Amino acid sequence: CFAVSAAFVLTPQANNEPPLRDSFSLFPSRIDGWSGYFRTLEPDVEEVLGATDYANSAFVGPDSDIPVEFFAAWYHSQTEGEGIHSPEVCLPNGGWEIFSLDPYEVSMPDTVYGTFTVNRAIVEKGFDRQLVYYWFEQRGARMTNDVVAKLSVLRDTMIRGRSDGAMVRFVTRIDPNETVDDATRRLEALMSRVLNILPRYIPE
Repeated sequence: CFAVSAAFVLTPQANNEPPLRDSFSLFPSRIDGWSGYFRTLEPDVEEVLGATDYANSAFVGPDSDIPVEFFAAWYHSQTEGEGIHSPEVCLPNGGWEIFSLDPYEVSMPDTVYGTFTVNRAIVEKGFDRQLVYYWFEQRGARMTNDVVAKLSVLRDTMIRGRSDGAMVRFVTRIDPNETVDDATRRLEALMSRVLNILPRYIPE
């Protein structure tokens, strides 16, 4: 009883103030030659998402007119019924089907993220294909499993007094005239630039 009582007393209280961060409304529309625009989600989608803040943008780079979509949903607290959703919600719907979904290691040496693992998927709808990267950004850690991410919330709530977190996703179309490697290079080109500034919006 003494040990349990001591653990309860010594456990830091949950942080009721949001971590210091910039709102996604300040996210730039131009990043190193990439130009983009912000898209608002439908009200019913916003309600299901339940995010404190989100970014939903599409960027076009200087070397291709095929856009790369960037989406991030950030939650101030994930302990009160709000928080990240399963991969079925993260991936496109509306007739899209998962062709492949695997863990995939990426290296972003010019960012604070370094080398980490994402979920890499190819989704199909008829003859159309898309390349998707997504992961769960949890207080300085990158995770690919939503169950593990939710368990980490319980741990960090007790140890660090924080339960904030996010889901991050990048998507680009795979053109019939290009290879998956071509789409990968395009997606990762934008991703490396976004990750340079992402900690301002999703705190470590």
